[in-house]
Amino acid sequence: MSTRLPHDLSALDELGRLSTFDSALLDRAPDPELQALVTAASTLSGFPIALVSLVARQIQFFRAQVGLPADLAVARATDRCTSFCQFVVASDQCLLIEDATREPGLPKDLVERYGIRAYAGFPLRVMGRTVGAFCIIDAQPRRLEPTVVGQLKALARKASARLEALARQVPTAQVCSGPEQKAHRAWLAVAEAQPLLYLSEQFASGKLSLEEFQRGMGALSGLLGTGASSAF
Repeated sequence: MSTRLPHDLSALDELGRLSTFDSALLDRAPDPELQALVTAASTLSGFPIALVSLVARQIQFFRAQVGLPADLAVARATDRCTSFCQFVVASDQCLLIEDATREPGLPKDLVERYGIRAYAGFPLRVMGRTVGAFCIIDAQPRRLEPTVVGQLKALARKASARLEALARQVPTAQVCSGPEQKAHRAWLAVAEAQPLLYLSEQFASGKLSLEEFQRGMGALSGLLGTGASSAF
């Protein structure tokens, strides 16, 4: 367990880790088991937001969620570089933040855009790779009791097991050669661009206000312009 942010984030871009991401992990279809786990985490901790957050190449993707504002519930993602979960993945350790405004090393975008204050994240592992964080979030500074932390770790282990079961339902692709790596990067870039499409569709259909749409697009601003092409 740690309250310190890692300085070395190179593990985020490790090829073997990124090759773990497939259509099962980045599927938007609700998974009842993962949903039950995030609901349990929110109830247990009293934190209004709980997530299965998968930290991919450019985004953190919310495979399951409870309590997100409307724009993020639609997009199911934010830029990776603004996430807190990236630090859980980089260190492969739990991260506890009592008040994000007092942590100078944290990205401030989500703190300011959504008022995030308290955060607790626990590593999610699939096939030996750390792919994301099982996390809870509050807009108020909070401290967790050790017993609650232990229970959240147990829920995170269950979420990891469920993600691995989902991943094993898809034939494993060996991303070894140059062409295979390029093909996987291309697929991942397309998959990671989908949140922008869903935001636009929901705004066009009147299900999101202009303010919600603009806020959600701001949280994904890294994908705009050169975001997808940079994967090549």
